Amino acid sequence: MVTTLVLTRKPDTFFTSPLFQDQQGRWGTLLVLQGSAVTGVSIDEQAGSGTAGIAVPGGVLTITTADGSAVNEINRFATIERWGGYVQLKPQHYKAKVYKQGAYGLRYEPTNSAVAELKVTGGKCFRVLGGITDKEQAILIHEAPHVGYLKGCIGPRNLDDKSLRVSGTAHFAMQYLFGIAPKPSQLFVTDF
Repeated sequence: MVTTLVLTRKPDTFFTSPLFQDQQGRWGTLLVLQGSAVTGVSIDEQAGSGTAGIAVPGGVLTITTADGSAVNEINRFATIERWGGYVQLKPQHYKAKVYKQGAYGLRYEPTNSAVAELKVTGGKCFRVLGGITDKEQAILIHEAPHVGYLKGCIGPRNLDDKSLRVSGTAHFAMQYLFGIAPKPSQLFVTDF
């Protein structure tokens, strides 16, 4: 069994932090899937709710696995990412253009020194592996109580937590992800 994360950012929803007017962010959705190794994820932004696949805010996901079996969605989170000149992970493919072949790998890091500077995190994170550029190779998934904690990284929180101030659920979302067995090992991104 493999645990796969899927990040979708549609529909585009941007915000300015009320804590720091010079910090912008964007919302997304992070799905947690378990089952066979996922080999491909695509999003149909035109599909309706009755279409086969996994419905997400921006359309419907079609998931392809190594052995053709289904995967189960075990949880879903809202995400924040920093916006306005910060690096963002490219999708594997989008609108007929291929940016990356295959999944991004994920590695659990229990004591990342950069994340440890954000005292609430204890230094725990997932490093995204296989980024195309040097900046993409520095992207992490970690606890982010507000968008100021991010500089290109991804911060999950409970699905209904769209707080622009300080999230009370960011810590619990990451603790959930750290506690999954097996730990998440691959990431697909569906869009920009």
